[in-house]
Amino acid sequence: MATLEKIRSKSVLLLVIIGAALLAFIIGDFFTSGRTLFGTGTTIAKVGNQKVDVQEFQRRVQEATQQAQTQGRKVDGSVLQQQVLNSMIAEALFNQEIKDLGIVVTDDELTRMMVGENSAFVDQMVRQQMGAESAQSLHDMAYNPGKYGISQEQAVQLQQYWVNLEKQVEQMLLQQKFQNLFNGTMVANDLDTRALYDDNAATAHILYAKKDFASLEDAKYEVSDAELRDAYNKDRNRFKLDEDVRSVSYIAVDIVPSNDDIVKGQQKVEDAIAALNAQPETQGLADMPDFVVDRKKYTQKNIESQPRLKAFADSASVGKAALVNKVGNDYTIAKLLGRPSEIDGATIDFMMVQGDRASIDSLVTALNAGASFDSIAANPLVASSQKDIEVSLVDPNYATVKEVIENAQVGQFFTPDTMAQNGRIFRVTKRDDAAPVYDLAVVTFTTEPSNATINNLQANLQKYVAENKTSADFAKNATDAGYSTFPAQISASSPQLGGMTDSHSAVAWAMDAKKGEVSPVFGDITSGKFIAVALNDIYDDGFVPVRDTQVATSLTARVRNDKKAADLIAQYKGKANDINGYAKLMDARVDTTTVNFGQFMIPGLGMNESEIMGIVANAKENTLLGPIQGNNSVVVVYVTGIDKEGRPFNADESAIRFNQQRGAARLGNNINNILIGNKKVTNNMNTFYK
Repeated sequence: MATLEKIRSKSVLLLVIIGAALLAFIIGDFFTSGRTLFGTGTTIAKVGNQKVDVQEFQRRVQEATQQAQTQGRKVDGSVLQQQVLNSMIAEALFNQEIKDLGIVVTDDELTRMMVGENSAFVDQMVRQQMGAESAQSLHDMAYNPGKYGISQEQAVQLQQYWVNLEKQVEQMLLQQKFQNLFNGTMVANDLDTRALYDDNAATAHILYAKKDFASLEDAKYEVSDAELRDAYNKDRNRFKLDEDVRSVSYIAVDIVPSNDDIVKGQQKVEDAIAALNAQPETQGLADMPDFVVDRKKYTQKNIESQPRLKAFADSASVGKAALVNKVGNDYTIAKLLGRPSEIDGATIDFMMVQGDRASIDSLVTALNAGASFDSIAANPLVASSQKDIEVSLVDPNYATVKEVIENAQVGQFFTPDTMAQNGRIFRVTKRDDAAPVYDLAVVTFTTEPSNATINNLQANLQKYVAENKTSADFAKNATDAGYSTFPAQISASSPQLGGMTDSHSAVAWAMDAKKGEVSPVFGDITSGKFIAVALNDIYDDGFVPVRDTQVATSLTARVRNDKKAADLIAQYKGKANDINGYAKLMDARVDTTTVNFGQFMIPGLGMNESEIMGIVANAKENTLLGPIQGNNSVVVVYVTGIDKEGRPFNADESAIRFNQQRGAARLGNNINNILIGNKKVTNNMNTFYK
């Protein structure tokens, strides 16, 4: 009791101690992880109320990476991450839209699609991916494995495949339903179809003369800051940003061989050719690891696509080596090792069978007795099969069965395997006669930058960065130092800088840097570049500001062109009575072209000349129009004729064109942005991946 009383008397103190400990834990975790308390937590991206969890993101990235590796694709890791994130954001938005619309796939619909009357698509998918006769048979194999002699481990794998397949098919049905609903909301009405037809029904044939704005001196038309701001405010929504942006300039130095490296590389190639000619086969390259040897037999057919190699193979004596090609710093050497006569091509039928020897032999017996290939291929023991496969017996991939196919009796099924269970069934249906082939060693070599060259390139850029520590100096002094700077705008969603592979570290630096700072040097021999970045500006108020160089340049040109147009129109208006008179005033020639209100470009005048197109579309024949301000010139037009002898109005045809140009088919390409709408996008990629 005394102990309890003591605890009660100290209860307030205990609460204070426990509370302090909890606070210390929270604060400690906050400072060590940077992603707790009021930070990003496990959310790598957020669109509106939709969140993408980093753990699921990592799993998807791992899957995408494995798939890319399986397909032999080289992918920038940061690009792949952003692609996966974009896909997950789109998926989250789509699922929310499906939920809001109340779209569902019923069990009956899914069953009909998987194993019912609508299963043709899934059946084909299963045949291609798993070799099963149908989705129904695959389901039976997965959930009744004993019936087919399938192990429990294989059955579990099949069951997992089936579950994933159901999810894919359900998602596909949801997308189809959504697409049908979306298409139905964007159908052309009578006014739409008639307006689209009218826009394209009449074609005006015109004579025109123009005076280009570029012919006037820019210096005579100064643009004030106030005029620039007015132009910006007028079209401010054009410069809206979905997320914060950093304006940077960067220097990229290619890691390439120096002149000294190139000379030494040429000498290496000459030494390699001499060694190949002095020693048998490719033994001369035994101590030259920079040279990659690929020994291969070429037929007359497959060497035709390499004319330089063919010319060498036809003219060289056996044992001769020579340089056959050089592109930049890449060299190709060839050595003719022989011209044997061999059987090249054969056509075979093939089955992979799971079963004991007796079962395989019974299938062979049935095939040779007249059973159809397709009927035997449908047997549960047959894991996969193919007919009429054309193979090249000089291809190393077929080395293990080369002798078997060469000696097999044409037209007879047989199994070359001696194992007790599982094997292959072959039939050679056609075999070519023996013909000469080229036995060649093709040797490739690339002159690489030496370590001294790499170190020198890096040291020079580091020296420049150290001497130019502000973004202003970084850009101003680049030319004198032998560098070129390039502008770029990046955001948290930018996986690369300037489209350069493995440049995300430079992006991550810029997203954390302060305005005016200059980065350290990024890159290495793997990325092929050294990069340095200067942070010029930060756009974090939702718009690209008028001070942005590209925005200011574009708006200045537009305001200046407006001034030039006003001067030219005042100078020419009413001063001539025909097109030739205006052409003389403009010191220009008279040209011809056609104008159709539905087109995007007027030949001879340019893209998006909407004002000229609108005026001409409402004009009558033999009418003189202008002067009119265009995008890049002042134009005077004379309408010589209007062609209305086009195709007659067809509402169905116009509806299809409306859908393609302005309706669901056109907008469907932008469906992700439509679903995002005005939702705020938050990308926390750089918080997790630097």
